[in-house]
Amino acid sequence: MEISFRPLAEADVPQIVRWLRDPDVERWWWDVGEKSDEELTEQWTRRVVSPSGRTDRYVIVVDGVDLGIIQTAVLDAYPAYAAEVGVANAAGVDVFIGDAGWRGRGLGTALIRAFIEEIVFSMPGIETCTIDPEPENTRAISCYEKVGFRHVRTYHSEEDDVDTYLMRLEREVFSA
Repeated sequence: MEISFRPLAEADVPQIVRWLRDPDVERWWWDVGEKSDEELTEQWTRRVVSPSGRTDRYVIVVDGVDLGIIQTAVLDAYPAYAAEVGVANAAGVDVFIGDAGWRGRGLGTALIRAFIEEIVFSMPGIETCTIDPEPENTRAISCYEKVGFRHVRTYHSEEDDVDTYLMRLEREVFSA
């Protein structure tokens, strides 16, 4: 199985919107349900055409098939969120497998490991990777635990207004 990550392109936006509308994706991406398809298209087009430079977004490609999105950001690029999380020298990761046919096959563990190794821990100064699923997202939490993430705390994020199950993975643990 060949896993790769390519930067988002404007041509990816219609597929991203379709993936976000999948009930198993929309359920966990807290701000999607309240937006129209047009609003999502505009939001994701803006992220591709005029990126903020704070978040790096990629399409997950497995054996030549586009199947989801993964993104990372240095937490300090988002000061309010960084203060809330309270983890120094860290980058956060968000991910979803948009193609339902690829879910439940153990792929998430492999692709997150590959992404952390290739992208996150290649970023200068990053010693910790965080991820913050909702506490009820047990499928995702189990996947992240298999990668090596450990639960830090559960809290209500004032920044995102959602309950958060904060997990972290140290570079030294990941590399061991």
